[in-house]
Amino acid sequence: MKHIGYFISFLIVYLFYFPFKVLPYKWCLAYGIFLTKLIYPLDKKHRKVAADNIRFAFPAYTEEQIQNLVKAHYRHLGILLAHTLWAPRMTRKWLDENLVIDSESLQIEEETKKQGVGVILISGHFGTWEILVQFLGIRMKGGGIYKKVRNPFVDQLLRRMRSKNGVVLVPVQESTQVIKLLKQGYWIGFGADQNAGKAGIFVPFMNRQASTFVGPALMAYLTGAKMLYYSVLAGEGGKVIVRVKDLGFVDKKLYPSKDDVIRHYTELWTKTLEEEVKLFPEQYFWVHRRWRTQPQAIENNQ
Repeated sequence: MKHIGYFISFLIVYLFYFPFKVLPYKWCLAYGIFLTKLIYPLDKKHRKVAADNIRFAFPAYTEEQIQNLVKAHYRHLGILLAHTLWAPRMTRKWLDENLVIDSESLQIEEETKKQGVGVILISGHFGTWEILVQFLGIRMKGGGIYKKVRNPFVDQLLRRMRSKNGVVLVPVQESTQVIKLLKQGYWIGFGADQNAGKAGIFVPFMNRQASTFVGPALMAYLTGAKMLYYSVLAGEGGKVIVRVKDLGFVDKKLYPSKDDVIRHYTELWTKTLEEEVKLFPEQYFWVHRRWRTQPQAIENNQ
């Protein structure tokens, strides 16, 4: 019975996905925005989560500014939805026509390619991250961390979509495979901006402490891979804007202990993400509970 339920759920997902598989790109964007316009008045729960998060992040904002940002964010969610479901159709030709990358970012990218080293490509729940997955497959020797979905039919669909342009997908629990790929010169994408609960360390992010995974910094520490921060943003007219920040290689002599070094680089990439969010606030994923785990709550449960 469980498999029948999974299959019915898969059919619903696929019917929802199908228009993005066949419609022209610009139509997909319009359709995604249309869907989130329909959802916006009904989704009181996530609108409240977004507004609460924005109040903490931007304490000087008026209530009108907060609500305007929530509305702008929901419009971005429509673009994100469209990009997520359209992304497997991306080609190098499309990317060449629609990619906007500044000269400094392009220079960082090209110099890193010449170095021939493994790269920890760090991003967050910001911009249009599913486009980044296909971007990795087309432009780099790319790989990504993948968390399995419980429904096996949906899981297979998502893995097929994400690996369309040659990205090597690594299950989140197989860290040894990530190490091997980095040592072989792969660029491995880490969407590290999630609430890490008890598994993370607390670092400051947007005026609050946020439990944060140490995976990117730890992998850089263990493998000697270079760390680059990528913002992949939704631009005007369907363009995709790419901004790259060079976070360098881990300096093991920076602090006396391994934990201190990893904390430093975790704080570094988190601060870089924060600076980007302040520039493009509507494109951060405000509807997720990034700050759900707080230090006091963990201390009380110990």
